[in-house]
Amino acid sequence: MNPNFEIKDKTIIYNILDKAEYGTLALCVENKPYAVPLNFVRVDDDIYFHGALKNKKMKMLEQNPHVSFSVVENYALIDSNFSTTEGLACPATQFYKSVSIDGVAVVENSREVKAEALEAFMQKHQPKGGYKTFTHSDYDKALKATALVKIDVKNLSCKFKFGQHLNEERFNMIVSALLERGTQTDIETVKIMKAQRGAKDGV
Repeated sequence: MNPNFEIKDKTIIYNILDKAEYGTLALCVENKPYAVPLNFVRVDDDIYFHGALKNKKMKMLEQNPHVSFSVVENYALIDSNFSTTEGLACPATQFYKSVSIDGVAVVENSREVKAEALEAFMQKHQPKGGYKTFTHSDYDKALKATALVKIDVKNLSCKFKFGQHLNEERFNMIVSALLERGTQTDIETVKIMKAQRGAKDGV
């Protein structure tokens, strides 16, 4: 990874994971890859997802528990003419934040662990509350019928691409073009660009 893009601060990384509504899980069995988007939740240093006890991903995990998991938070699309006057298509790009995880999937069978993780799901996606907690016996049957999988994280990396590697002229051209286009995403992108530029320069 280009060191200009790498983020190592776990507080920032966890913020991305906690905001993301879904990620993409990648599996592979007998050289046949399979990627599936799914809801997830972070609990401490682990990632959890849930689903049916028997489906394609669970069958694949039985054969190969090694997985990759990724989350992307998109920001402004950078048109090619935002940073060049030569009419080239090559400078067109996307600014974004991403987290990539390699790990081992572990099926959790404990009612207590399932209840804790599913409670974390609800707090993430329905923070207003308004439901019985998973300690209630009403959930006993549903918990038994639900597969809960933890990704035991072995490697985690985070990337911010916001033009940190560009020279001053191209960087400022993009900032001006984004402000002129002026969408909410463009304005938010400019704020992050300047913050990352400041961090890179030690400001």
